[in-house]
Order: sequence, then C-alpha cells, then structure tokens
Amino acid sequence: MTSVVYSNIDGQGIVQALRDTVRARGLLWDLISKDIRARYRNAVMGFVWAVLQPLLMMLVLYFVFGVVFNQRTPGGDGPQPHYAVVLLCGLIFWQFFASCLSRATTSLIENADLIKKVYFPREIVPIAAMGNSVVNLAIGFAVLVVLQLWLGGSIGVGLVWVAVIFAIQCMLQVGLALLCSSLNVRFRDVGYTVEVALMMGFYATPIFYSLADVQATAAGRPLLLKLYMLNPLVGLVTGYRTAFLDNTFPALSVIGWPVVCAAFTVVIGLVVFRRAAPTIADHL
Repeated sequence: MTSVVYSNIDGQGIVQALRDTVRARGLLWDLISKDIRARYRNAVMGFVWAVLQPLLMMLVLYFVFGVVFNQRTPGGDGPQPHYAVVLLCGLIFWQFFASCLSRATTSLIENADLIKKVYFPREIVPIAAMGNSVVNLAIGFAVLVVLQLWLGGSIGVGLVWVAVIFAIQCMLQVGLALLCSSLNVRFRDVGYTVEVALMMGFYATPIFYSLADVQATAAGRPLLLKLYMLNPLVGLVTGYRTAFLDNTFPALSVIGWPVVCAAFTVVIGLVVFRRAAPTIADHL
C-alpha cells in the first residue's frame, strides 16, 4: 500500500483529500463490511434488529404522542398522511444522523491500533464508521415505504427529491464526522459534547411534531423561530416529509439553510481533519 503522509500544504488540500479517499475505496469497503459483519455476527435475528429498532421507537412515540396526547398531522385541503408514517419518516433520518455522528466521533480512538501501524488516508476511518448506519437507513426506509402503502398512501416522484435531500444530509454528516473525530482525538470532551447535543437535538428537531406546530407556537416571537431554524436538521426532516408525503420539492426557505450548512461544514471538516492528520497517531 502506498504511504500517505500529509507533510506539505498540497497534501493538506481538499482536492488531495478527495483523491486519496477515492484511491483508498477498497480499504473503505473492507472496513464497512467488517463492521457490518461484526455487528450482527452473534445476533440470532441478525438484520431483523435493523427493522425492529425504528419500528419499536415509532410505536412508542405513536402511543405517547398519537394516542395519549392525541397529536395529529396538520389539517389541509387534501388527504392527510397517517401520523405513524409522519413519525417514521422523521425518525429514520434522525436515527441515521445520530448514529453516524456518534460512531464517527469515536472512530479514530476505537481504531487506534490500525492507525498506528498502517499509513492510509485517515478520513477513511470516520467515513467507514458511518457505513453500518447507511444499511440500517436503507432497511428503515424500505419499512417506511411498505407502511405508507399499507396505510393507503402512495409513492411518487418525491423519491427523487428524497435522494437529493439525502445527498445534502450526507455532505453535512461527512463534514461533522471529520471535524468531531479529529477534535475528539485531542479533546476527549468532544465525545461527551456530541452525546449531549444529540440528546437535545432529538427534541429540537421536528420528529414527533411538525415545523408547522413550531411556527404556530412561535407566532409573534420571530427571534425564537429563527433560533430554532438554525438547526439544519429542521429543514432536512421537514424536506423529507414534503418530498416523500407530498411528492414536491421543499421550499427554498426550508432547505436553503441546510444546503449552506452542508457546504460550509464539509469544507471546514476536510480542512481541519487534514491539518490534524499528521499528529493523530501521536495523540492516540
């Protein structure tokens, strides 16, 4: 394997980072497949757990908010989607985000032995840590499609828009993964900060409620609404629901900020990670 050492300015560039990652795609796939096999190796039900996890979480949230608190989707002129579908549509993409960021943040520390022994593009490690979550998301999304059809809904061109929004989310997650994982090597508090942020983010993201509910509650308090909208997952989750349930692309006011955040974060993440890469092994 060709050694990769970031000892000059060119080696720390974003373009070079992309080239190195593409060249190491074989290693990337090996790490992802090994992680998937290890995760379900001793599980009797295997990949069934990837189906049960979002379903059970959805059922709990549906009972609490759909039955106990009688939460429903906002009214409109046309037929409204079932609340269970609305819940699951937000839940699977939030779980994907939370799982990716949590696993990627600690990935360099967990793979310290490999990093100390072999030279390769270090970006591979946090990116590979997100691979298992992609498989879980694919299974969860298949469950969402089946549930939508079973409850009388329809599937249309919105799947194309879902793919576009997913690409935006992936950019955001890769940037955050590179940034948090590199910082966590030197400052272990980053890992704990991510855990707290994800716990707060679950309630600050419209998963068991809608953006319309927040807008109605924050009427007359524009500053509160603006602070809430700073969370890019608000626009992404709302965009997924608009695309999947309404078969339309979300408004620019909803999806514009997540696009800006994704572009900015992936650039910052790559730059910070590349500059920290030469000393990662020293801090592990």
